[in-house]
Amino acid sequence: MQGIELRHLRCLVAIAEEGSFSRAAQRLGTSQPAVSQLVRRLEDVLGQRLLHRDRLPVTPTPLGEAVLHQAREALAAVEQALDTTRRTLRGEAGRLRIGLSVPTLHGGAPALIRRYRAARPGVTVEMCVLSSPDQPAALRERRIDLAFGGVLPDVPDLARRVLADEPMRALLPAWHKLAGAASLPLAALREEGWILPAPPMPLREEILLQCRQAGFTPRAAAEAPDFLATCGLVLAGAGIALAPETSRSLAGPELVLVPLQGEAPRIVHALVWRAGEASPLVRDLVALAAEAWPEPGG
Repeated sequence: MQGIELRHLRCLVAIAEEGSFSRAAQRLGTSQPAVSQLVRRLEDVLGQRLLHRDRLPVTPTPLGEAVLHQAREALAAVEQALDTTRRTLRGEAGRLRIGLSVPTLHGGAPALIRRYRAARPGVTVEMCVLSSPDQPAALRERRIDLAFGGVLPDVPDLARRVLADEPMRALLPAWHKLAGAASLPLAALREEGWILPAPPMPLREEILLQCRQAGFTPRAAAEAPDFLATCGLVLAGAGIALAPETSRSLAGPELVLVPLQGEAPRIVHALVWRAGEASPLVRDLVALAAEAWPEPGG
């Protein structure tokens, strides 16, 4: 109905409910002539009368009853949309898409997300497993809103908050000759076949650098896309690997994590989002992360 606006529908509803043009005008905070003009416009568009004006109280015609029903539904839908928008602006509703790398699934990220969902029951939280190298593109392309993953090099369009920084440990099968050691120098693993992170994972370069500083280049026996695959390959006897303490739940009883002596490769977990992100949903989760993992000296 070209030219029909919400005010025309509100006017019809007010007249039907009040049974009077004057009371409808008072309810709407306008004049009786303005109310009459708005209803007349609606009737002109439809080509038929919608109200019995010669009766008190004023009542809808049969067509008016049908239009009144549709008007109420339309106004309720608009109000619901406005309410949802207001709640979204307050961070109480909407959709938040989160990407998680496999290591962060076994750290503090799941507990943080549970806390967020409990505090924001009206927000739909969608999660997907996404490797750290794939997360920046997913953020830029707006396929996700936040990501829990390994720290990548600083980039101007992404913001981040470090959540954990932990040294790697030697991941060995329980039957390995070194599995019972209290700790190991990295050089003690020079003769082993290594399960290395698949490129372009930044952790791979960190491991290679630390091994070279320890006087050897690790012999790659296999490559793994994540810690779950790493644990499986070590368990199958393909080689040894390095893994953080947070992966212990993946390792199981047949794999052990032995601390490394001296400087060891480190894995850094971070929460990453688009710099300048205005969404209150994102800001709220970042604020919760700041409470759970205060910055040093903060």
